[in-house]
Amino acid sequence: MKVERDAAALDVLAAAEIRPERQGVARVRRLSAEQRELYLWILREFAAATPPTGDATHNAAAALGLDAADAFRVLAREDLVHVDANGRPVVAYPFSATPRGHRVLIDGKRWVEAMCAIDALGIAPMLGLPTEIYSRDRVSGGEIWIRLDPSEGAWWEPQRAVVLAGSACCDGPSFRGCCDVLNFFESRENAERYLAVNPSLSGHPTSLPEAIAAGRIVFGDLLRDE
Repeated sequence: MKVERDAAALDVLAAAEIRPERQGVARVRRLSAEQRELYLWILREFAAATPPTGDATHNAAAALGLDAADAFRVLAREDLVHVDANGRPVVAYPFSATPRGHRVLIDGKRWVEAMCAIDALGIAPMLGLPTEIYSRDRVSGGEIWIRLDPSEGAWWEPQRAVVLAGSACCDGPSFRGCCDVLNFFESRENAERYLAVNPSLSGHPTSLPEAIAAGRIVFGDLLRDE
């Protein structure tokens, strides 16, 4: 599948400081074959709504001939997976093991949690399955609903909903920078109000179609063979 890279979507990724090396299959190019397989195993476990335990992840690494501690260091360096003290993946973009406010229903069957709005929008194209996203406006508390179908299109309510594309302007992994900023809002005005009261953040509201395209660029071809 060829993922189109239109200028508006690339502008969203630039605002979120998601660089080209963090987009699509480029995310895993610096991994060995075994490290890549461990990462994809972790993603598949999250996608099945069974986030792996520390023991299961250690066992999966060992089965691939990897030293788990070394593998975790590489996955963290590449900002792909971050584990807790027991080796349990707590961040595995686009998924989170803890609530983030972006619940995603995969294929009408399995509930998962996404790290941010762009991650939530990237799950459908990554898996090739329909999803429904439920999130809340950080200003009004109102619910935002999005349905994505890889073959049929996208629908959302309210119709004026946007995504805040931006970053916290700090170094380090995405979950410390852009993830807390990339949220859904009921309207452009609410997103701008959120920026106004959080001067440490940079960014701008972007339309749902642009944000959907950005999510597709980041995750759409991640599971395909290079």
